[in-house]
Amino acid sequence: MQRRYGLAGWIVTAAALAGVPTASQAQPSVYPTKPIRAVVAFAPGGVADTVARIIGARLAERLGQPVVVENRPGAAGTIAARAVAAAAPDGYTLLVNTAALAVTTNMR
Repeated sequence: MQRRYGLAGWIVTAAALAGVPTASQAQPSVYPTKPIRAVVAFAPGGVADTVARIIGARLAERLGQPVVVENRPGAAGTIAARAVAAAAPDGYTLLVNTAALAVTTNMR
């Protein structure tokens, strides 16, 4: 008797879950759907800028979306870090910096 009730419970559960939409059905688009912004913490022409542009070109090829490199030099990378921290948390804004950011003071 217990076994038949367990089987009936599984059948009812499976039937109930068959009509539940999944997260993949709710989001038909795949990341990325718009251009990606790479904020570089140093002036154009430097090592960090060159690396960001090389990686950005490869990312653009691979992801199928343009990668826009934006330079925001100053304050040992703090200006660029604040700009990225203030951006929408949607994964479309990246920070390109060096190890210098690790030794800057706390940003408030």
